[in-house]
Amino acid sequence: MSTVTNIQQVKWQRHADEQELKSIDAKIADAEKAMVILLHHRRELVNRLGLNKPDHDPEAA
Repeated sequence: MSTVTNIQQVKWQRHADEQELKSIDAKIADAEKAMVILLHHRRELVNRLGLNKPDHDPEAA
C-alpha cells in the first residue's frame, strides 16, 4: 500500500521547522549573552571579596 504525500503540507512543515530553528538559535544566543554577563558579575564579586588572592598574602585581608 502506498501513501500520497501532500507537497503543500511538507512545504508548510519545513517552513514551520525553519522558524522554530531560528527561534531556538535566538534563545541560545540570548542565553550565551546572559552567561557572559553573569560570569563578569561573578568575577567582580570574587575580586571585591579578595577570593582570588593567595592565603599567605598579608594584604589579602
